[in-house]
Amino acid sequence: MLKRLFCMLLVCLMTTVYFAVYASQAEDFLIEEDEGNVPDPLQQARILMRWMTEDEKIGQMIMVSPEDLTGEARTVRLKEAGAFEKLPAGGVIIYGQNIETDAQLKALIQEIKKSAHDAGLYMPFIAVDEEGGTVARVAHKLGGVYVPSAEETGKTKDAQQAYRNGKVVGEYLGTFGFNLDLAPVADVMISTAPELEGRSYGEDAEVVADMALEMARGLREEGIIPCFKHFPGHGAVTRNAHNVPVSHGRTLDEMRVLDFVPFEAAIENGAEMIMMSHLKALNVDREYPASLSYVLVTEILRNALHFEGVVICDALRMDAIREEYSIEKAAVLAVNAGVDILLAPDDGQKVYQALQKAVENGTVSRERIDESVARILALKIKNGLIQ
Repeated sequence: MLKRLFCMLLVCLMTTVYFAVYASQAEDFLIEEDEGNVPDPLQQARILMRWMTEDEKIGQMIMVSPEDLTGEARTVRLKEAGAFEKLPAGGVIIYGQNIETDAQLKALIQEIKKSAHDAGLYMPFIAVDEEGGTVARVAHKLGGVYVPSAEETGKTKDAQQAYRNGKVVGEYLGTFGFNLDLAPVADVMISTAPELEGRSYGEDAEVVADMALEMARGLREEGIIPCFKHFPGHGAVTRNAHNVPVSHGRTLDEMRVLDFVPFEAAIENGAEMIMMSHLKALNVDREYPASLSYVLVTEILRNALHFEGVVICDALRMDAIREEYSIEKAAVLAVNAGVDILLAPDDGQKVYQALQKAVENGTVSRERIDESVARILALKIKNGLIQ
């Protein structure tokens, strides 16, 4: 009897201590806001991470197509519940094949958000490539206001035109429920780069920097997170990374005085997200493309240029990666290089499982995962995706 009474008292004591600690943590979290201070999103993110599972953390680092959630060849609606149960992705990218009508696109995005919520996940990034000109998934499928390409805008030398473009794009993306635009393009057109045809603001690095900053400002004002791309700069590449591996032989000094200029300006002005290219900068890292390169992601972008935001890689389904790496190896290399979000793999489930296995066997450290997840959640908190 005494033993049973003792056990009951011990359980009560432990429960009281647990809830006291929990309440203290919650109170500390709320006090920051009550005292009128601006809450630190990164600190809040780390608090939220205490109650996330390892699988949920890994999922935050993957941005998939709707087809990865449904298993279909083409997805225009999320018909079944539980889409995020097997793959708790932190983001979804919408392509042209996912768009039919205004009503259908709004419904699809709402279904994605609801499905993530029902799975107990934080709001996912809902992303699209909407640059203007030829790269405008939504505008091309649904019509509406024409937004000039970066090339057209750059020729005007009027940065306010880029700002107006960002406002227009941001406004219509917001009506559908998007929260992230993989734009603006911040590549300086150094040579005839086929991948950038019509997509660069031009050859003058300062003009490109001003234009990219202004388009990003327009997007932000409409509630859309901008993403500057494609670091370290695709302007000297003579082939298309969508189709083949690409490289250039520019030195680090050459890149600093031209290629890096728009990205440095973006960082100085609070850039939230930067996309890594798949090009090989042979005089910087001969072995790995930028998206898988610790030298370019961590030593240069993070340490030398002091970028503290979210790093996303270009789509892993591109042939520049697929021809040289398995999707599983590419994912692990990218994360160890310092990439936070893995974009559009051919098979999101394979990437998810590869990262789970890599964490289990120590190939990727849990600390490396936590670094990325903290940045991702902080960006979502800052932009109201997590409240």
